[in-house]
Amino acid sequence: MSMGVYRRQDSKHCVVEVRWRGYPRIKLSAGTASKARARQMEGTLVRLRETGRRDIIELLVAGKRSLADVHSQYVRDPRGLEQLLTRPGSPTLGALVDEWLAWLRDPGTLSPRTRRPYAPKSIARYVDSWNLIFQILPSGRETKLEELTRGIMLTYRTTRRKGGCDGSTVNRDLTAVQSLLRWAEEEQQLTVPHFRVPKEREPEGRERWLDATEIAALKTVISADWWPLFALLIYTGLRVGEAQGLRWADVRLIERRIRVHERDGRRLKTAASQRDVPIPAPLAGVLAQHAKGVPHAATDLVFAGTRWRYSMVRHTLRSAVQAANIPHVAIHDLRHTFGVHCAQAGVPLPRLQKLMGHASPIMTMRYMKHAPESYFAEDAARVAASIEGVAVKTDEQLREPAATVCDSASEGECHQKCHQSTVDDQHAAQGGACSSFAAPISSEIVGRAGRMAIAPVLKTGVAKATWGFESLALRSWSARWDAHVEQRPDVA
Repeated sequence: MSMGVYRRQDSKHCVVEVRWRGYPRIKLSAGTASKARARQMEGTLVRLRETGRRDIIELLVAGKRSLADVHSQYVRDPRGLEQLLTRPGSPTLGALVDEWLAWLRDPGTLSPRTRRPYAPKSIARYVDSWNLIFQILPSGRETKLEELTRGIMLTYRTTRRKGGCDGSTVNRDLTAVQSLLRWAEEEQQLTVPHFRVPKEREPEGRERWLDATEIAALKTVISADWWPLFALLIYTGLRVGEAQGLRWADVRLIERRIRVHERDGRRLKTAASQRDVPIPAPLAGVLAQHAKGVPHAATDLVFAGTRWRYSMVRHTLRSAVQAANIPHVAIHDLRHTFGVHCAQAGVPLPRLQKLMGHASPIMTMRYMKHAPESYFAEDAARVAASIEGVAVKTDEQLREPAATVCDSASEGECHQKCHQSTVDDQHAAQGGACSSFAAPISSEIVGRAGRMAIAPVLKTGVAKATWGFESLALRSWSARWDAHVEQRPDVA
């Protein structure tokens, strides 16, 4: 009798080899590169022989069951080995993946995340991922489902990283594997291997945006008939597919807003992509001029015709940035341009998320590092006051400590009441001299693009004054955006 665990130089997995009298030669793949785990599987074989489970060993030799599967079941519950005898043979991954892809392409299949049919682009990525995985698997497309182990996927991950793939590419391949296993278990009622492969750390997303100088340079080199599309992407942050699907009924120049929706057969990225975006003054003029030269009935596309297909848009932008000597600019960077300039203009995170059509605020947070930092001192003073248990000062007081707020005859008394941690409701209701204190604070809130941290300072006055803040800010933000892009310091 002889037993051994080894790993060939040309193999990625350990092999368990056993020679027992009265048994055929046993040479089984452990499905892992770990010799310690392979020796544990070797011990399981010994115990199966000692307990007289020759039937299980013959299944292993015939390749109808994997050693890793038998070992896992034996460790969990040896009584469960009986299920291995009655369970039908595991299907091959090649046939299973083909069936899964056909299921994904069925229009009646809905994604559990978006509740919509799978996009052809997503299916194509799954196909690419599995073609690469088949190249790594020991038996390629003929690999059994039960032979898919954590060790194999760890080996695949290592191979891909050594090949120069970044973390996001590797994670996309791992997602393809998990998606197949989930479908096989939930839709096909198959017994699938359960394992967890740690995801790779993904690099930060591409961040390229145009400043005001670059936008002006781009405008000078793009022809007048192409500028409306690129201006729309820059001034609204629409995705290019959203812009291509716009109809004139969606562009409400009088109301200064654009409606992005999924009606008329349009498909958006997520449900959060349905939104209204404002039209700043410079863009309104561009779109009005564009409407004069094209059919503009309510049902007509704003950008109709084959010239506006994606390949042409990409080619036009590439030629324009080369002519303007602006490096490394892609179409989606125009959307980033909008997001960055919104953050620089002080648009709050919740409203920026809505304008961008992000499903999660995590996506919007990438732009917050561009937000102005002119309130660090005020924020630090506010936190310190809260920690020390003293009255919290307003932003106006922090910037101008000696400034007065009330100009009434009873100025001293009003200041004493206003600077308490809370305001006497009765005093404000009786029209005291400090009742005008809410006005400068409310205007300051709007000037700070919605920072509402000082609202708890006053229980009355400010709370009433800020009721209309949201609609006021929505009406005024586009003017601030225009001033920011055009670098006009005269607009606060």
